[in-house]
Amino acid sequence: MDLTANDDQIAFQTATAEWCRDHMPLDKARDRAAGLWDQLESMGLPRLTAPEANGGLALDHATEALVFAELGRFLAPIGLLSSAVANRWFDDPFDGKVALALTSGEPGPMRVLDPVDSAAVLMLQPGTVRVFDIPDSFTDQTTGQRHDTEHSPTIDLSTVQSRQEWTTTAVWTEDDPRPPLHLQLLAAAYAVGCADAARDMAADYARLREQFDRPIGWFQALKHICSDMAVRTAVARSQLYYAACALDENTADAAFHVTAAKRLADQAALDNGRANIQVHGGIGMTDEAAPHLCLKRAHLLQFIAPADAALLLD
Repeated sequence: MDLTANDDQIAFQTATAEWCRDHMPLDKARDRAAGLWDQLESMGLPRLTAPEANGGLALDHATEALVFAELGRFLAPIGLLSSAVANRWFDDPFDGKVALALTSGEPGPMRVLDPVDSAAVLMLQPGTVRVFDIPDSFTDQTTGQRHDTEHSPTIDLSTVQSRQEWTTTAVWTEDDPRPPLHLQLLAAAYAVGCADAARDMAADYARLREQFDRPIGWFQALKHICSDMAVRTAVARSQLYYAACALDENTADAAFHVTAAKRLADQAALDNGRANIQVHGGIGMTDEAAPHLCLKRAHLLQFIAPADAALLLD
């Protein structure tokens, strides 16, 4: 198993990071530009591992994990996670974004993340993923346009949600054990990127902010905090890469490694988010600054395909 990124993978990763810096800066996460999803679609990001027959690039999960970690660094839309899984594992290509539902009940209400302009909704259940079509009640039969349902913010201010009642069974169901692992892997990649963003934000501020005529990063207490952030991110990223390769090779212990990647990534994102606010001091506590955005995204990611502690302890 080769864990070293090749030239093509590095090119994908670098191009994604550069595009995100120009078109999707983290500090603008609460006010994304109109047409952002169309740009993401045009780059093929929701279809990196989808079959070529479905308009995808047919790349491996290792490359996708590299790219999604960069997207996570800029708090990319949550809908990319569910769209990538739906496009990879279902034969019929989806025309547009696939939102993500957080619920285990059926046919009870779904908490749908990133519902605006979505064509369908993906829901994770034990051992399977299901995709629900948008109900007819949300479609104007005359114009064919979908109505926006009432939505509200989540703890992550870059993501909105809606509560929708579903009374029909899933239109598409995939009982292969790999789709849930795919969703968990991509959520872990987002969390690794979130941890990266918090680390870099803290280190940059420690170099910039001065006290007693010195940058605060000069003081040992701040050095230790930033060093711990770097170590947490490196550990989580290493496990993410290994898990992606294990999923590509469909190894017997792939589920364990993907779950471990999610556990480490979630913890790194949370701990780095808190540490970033601490490094920023008083300004880090305010809404006008950006540090809280990473922490709030980290909290939301905990609820997406959470790590199963029983699997890790077996």
